[in-house]
Amino acid sequence: MAKLAMVSRRDAYLRIARFGFPKTILATIAPFYPVWNTYREKLENIAKRYPELFPCYNSEEVVYIDSPGIPYTNIVKVDAFGCVWRSKVIGYIGEVIKYPLDDWGKFKDFRLPDPEVGVPTESGEINYLTKPGEIKAIVPWDSIFNSMERARERGEVVSAWIPHGFLFLRLIYLRGWANIFMDMYRRREELYKLIEMLTDYYLEIIKIYKKNFSSIDVFTFGDDLGGSDRPLIRVEHFKEFIYPAYRKIFREAKSSGALVYLHTDGCTVELWDLLIDAGVDILNIQDKPNGLENILKLRGRIAINLDIDRQLLAHGKPSEVREYVTKVLELFKDPRGGFMVYCEVHPPANLETIEVLARTLVENLSLE
Repeated sequence: MAKLAMVSRRDAYLRIARFGFPKTILATIAPFYPVWNTYREKLENIAKRYPELFPCYNSEEVVYIDSPGIPYTNIVKVDAFGCVWRSKVIGYIGEVIKYPLDDWGKFKDFRLPDPEVGVPTESGEINYLTKPGEIKAIVPWDSIFNSMERARERGEVVSAWIPHGFLFLRLIYLRGWANIFMDMYRRREELYKLIEMLTDYYLEIIKIYKKNFSSIDVFTFGDDLGGSDRPLIRVEHFKEFIYPAYRKIFREAKSSGALVYLHTDGCTVELWDLLIDAGVDILNIQDKPNGLENILKLRGRIAINLDIDRQLLAHGKPSEVREYVTKVLELFKDPRGGFMVYCEVHPPANLETIEVLARTLVENLSLE
């Protein structure tokens, strides 16, 4: 079996992100909790054989519930912004079922969370990959800084996280899908004020990070902007409503030398130039909605963390997974760096597929 070059994950990450001629492509396999709960010790054995591919796995922190299989639930929770969520499967955030600003008449009494308390979770729940989520609307700063300090002591990437769905999706969580797009079309004054409030809020969060922690490698953001074949938001609306806020927030994050990482699902090709201009250093995008031929055009312009086809990993045959992953790695190999691979694994993926995925990655990641 081929082995990865013996370099720290942090060194590889930073070299890749900065086009510093890394020795390896960095890869992550991230089975979601229902997959862990289904395969349990058998999946743990794979993670133990390929620890470099399973950075989120810690044998001391794995928790299983009920009998093996998909853990169904019916949790109702409230996030720090007042959005009410319902989750049907443990390990997934669920959906908003009550929007606190479904009527602009409620706006005068609306208040954002206190940034001095901590960082809000997306859905009022901390979602773990290897154990059930914890209902918590805000993660206290002490807990966050302690976690970052442990990462620094272990020589890992020191990441300052901002919750997934921090701006574009947060507007939808607050107002609802139909309302927010009508607001943009009508250019409602309240929408501009709400975006300004959210922007100032995240600027304060970032300033608290920087004030209390001096060696942040990367700020991580997530905001799903794409559908299956096009952005969810018109380019002109993105440029008017979202881009200016992104630019302010990302520039504040980068002002101390940290990188900016943005995860965004769906087809976002039409938005890439604006995202790069806003200050994104590492772009986590999906392969299938965007097309490999389009993503190849980003080489050298921005570091890519490519999200491998989740449908293939969940439903594909092991031979199909091997063929596709090998093809992708050959296409994007670049001695300068700028390329990582991220593999989310969802039900009903089988163990053989995960094993083949891990073996294929290890055999093809070296750049030496």
